[in-house]
Amino acid sequence: MNKNLIPLLFALAVSFSACVTPYQPDVKSIPPALVVDGLLTDQPGPHTVQLTYTADYTNSSVNLLVEKATVWLTDDANTRQNLTETSAGSYQTAASFRGQVGRSYTLHIRVNSREYASKPELIRPIAKIDRAYSEFVETPIAGTLSFDRGFNVYVDTKDPETTGDYYRWRYTSFEPTIICDIRSQTINRQVVQYSYGCCSFCWDIVRCNGTNCISIASDALVNGRAIVKQFILKAPYNGRDRYYTEVEQLSMTRQAYEFWKGAEGLTKANGGIFDQAPASLRGNVTCLTNPDETVFGYFGASASSLVPVIIDRSSIAAPPALKFYPPVDPAIPPPACAECKESSSRTKVKPRFWYN
Repeated sequence: MNKNLIPLLFALAVSFSACVTPYQPDVKSIPPALVVDGLLTDQPGPHTVQLTYTADYTNSSVNLLVEKATVWLTDDANTRQNLTETSAGSYQTAASFRGQVGRSYTLHIRVNSREYASKPELIRPIAKIDRAYSEFVETPIAGTLSFDRGFNVYVDTKDPETTGDYYRWRYTSFEPTIICDIRSQTINRQVVQYSYGCCSFCWDIVRCNGTNCISIASDALVNGRAIVKQFILKAPYNGRDRYYTEVEQLSMTRQAYEFWKGAEGLTKANGGIFDQAPASLRGNVTCLTNPDETVFGYFGASASSLVPVIIDRSSIAAPPALKFYPPVDPAIPPPACAECKESSSRTKVKPRFWYN
């Protein structure tokens, strides 16, 4: 840029800012509200309920975790199952506990003398997944000579003759990782990152089980017919080793379907003035001690058809988009390594259907 233009541009910027009065919207503070995210299935546990509080609208922070709550489930036979807080805001059933098709389940929560309960959720039967498969796809990236490559995963199923069936699909992907930590050092006033290998077998986990990816359907248009090539996920092509994912087909009540349909509409909204307000998306949990209190989220109960999908990525001619890792720290010779720490996105426990 011509240096003589800089003072002129600065003067113009000042003059324009002097002529415009900034708009200060009247933003009202919204009290924190409980958010419930939980699903019980007929698969082996543990099953998880996440509890958070919404942050103030004027606060850019994420939702606040609800700790030290008392959480339990009851069924229509009045059998009780207590949940244990395994990490901040995360409550789990025993690993041996699973729901039963035909039974209804209610979630109960007690937080600071306030009690909450969901409406009973019936576990409806689910059609089995007939086939799960993948297809390699590549599409040009606009403005470049590169391609977006991956593997689309689909399922086929057969909807029963009964009406009023509702479906939800989710997945959990596992990928071996050789790097369990990345640490930073300051050398000559520059921050340098180094990789540390895993001390044991370790898998990175990618989950689709909430508003981050919503895949639902009703049998209104396909009752009694086949559901073919239902898209589940796009697996990455970032290596030639096999990629492993578990695909679940879940049953839903009509109320659960309507909730997730509303959530899907909100995630696809483009921010127009007539978009649905988030406050309108109320779930099935209410506060018993104060019925006027706003509670968000949903507790669901589903039957599950779960199948493993193993994608062979070794036969593709095009090169994969390899992961980048910082170099190994030269100051620490092998066998220095980092622990594979258990979390929602990483595990040292071998997946149940993992290939040998």
